[in-house]
Parts: sequence; structure tokens; C-alpha cells
Amino acid sequence: MLLGTRGHVSAADAARAATGVAPAEAPAADRASLLNALSFTSKREPIAVTADTLEFDYRSRVLTYKGGVEVVQGDVKLESNRLTVVLDEQSERRVKEVVASGKVRVSKGTRWATGARAVFDQTQHTVVLSGDAVVNDGTNEVSGERVIVYLDEERSVVEGGTGRVKARLLPRGGDAPADEAHREP
Repeated sequence: MLLGTRGHVSAADAARAATGVAPAEAPAADRASLLNALSFTSKREPIAVTADTLEFDYRSRVLTYKGGVEVVQGDVKLESNRLTVVLDEQSERRVKEVVASGKVRVSKGTRWATGARAVFDQTQHTVVLSGDAVVNDGTNEVSGERVIVYLDEERSVVEGGTGRVKARLLPRGGDAPADEAHREP
């Protein structure tokens, strides 16, 4: 883990910075996790989805978008090769689960997250980003096989799988060394 040479990073600050969750004293709009921002129930803004094809299975109540999928809600954008939306059995207006797969990228401003798959579980109130997951917030970044965000608990877990969890964090007030400038994928 790189912490830099100036300042101090508390464990709580490190976890928040690495997983894109702003500190509790931040304004409510800034507190939301990057992955929580696309929970599909947390905001009232319209959701725009574009893709090459859309298939709806009326019996299973599953929408499947394929090819260059792009989902935009406010200032949050999700991109993937495929997006499956499972509707609640009781109400077609309620989303039960959203699964994005294939080159998944979630972005909000300068923050972004990538992985092979993202599961937004509206019932369990979790978001799981897996397959070489990377969450980046400016100069702060964490990576592992899976990042699990527990939305109701304001808690995140990063798992390394067969590898190790990696984090690069810059203490408050510090400047990123020129040789550590990170480029966005």
C-alpha cells in the first residue's frame, strides 16, 4: 500500500477514499458511494438506457440489453457489454436486481470503477463489483477480485481472491508524486 510521505491517513479515511465513500461529515450528496450512486432506487432522476438490442422475457420478467450498453442517471454513467434487469414479481415498476457484465465501468465525475461484472441487488441492498475490480477516486485507488458494498451499513469489503488487495492512497493535503500520476483506463 502506498501512503505517500506527507500527512496521516486514518484507517477510516483510507477505507472511504479507497472505495469511493465520502466521510460522514461531508454533505449528504457527497456521501454516496460511487457504486451506490447507480442503485436504481436511490434517486428520482430518470434513467436512460441505450444498447444495440433489447429483449424482454414477459414470463421471467427479465430485460436484457446487449451491445454497447450505456446507462445514465444524472451525473452517473454505467457502461457494459450486457445488462440484465430483473423486475420484481409483485410490481413491474420495481427492480429486483441489475447485472452488468463485460467491460463494466461506472463513473461519476472524476470517480470511476471497473470490473468484469457488477451486481446491484435491490433486495439485499448490496453492490458487488468483481473480476479484477478497481475503484478509483482521484489519486486514491483500491483493487481486488471483488468489491462488496453494503449500502444500508455504509460498509465495504475488498477481497483479493487468489491475489492480494491493493490500495494506493494519498494523505489529506499531500500531492501525488509525478511518477505516480494515474491514468484512467
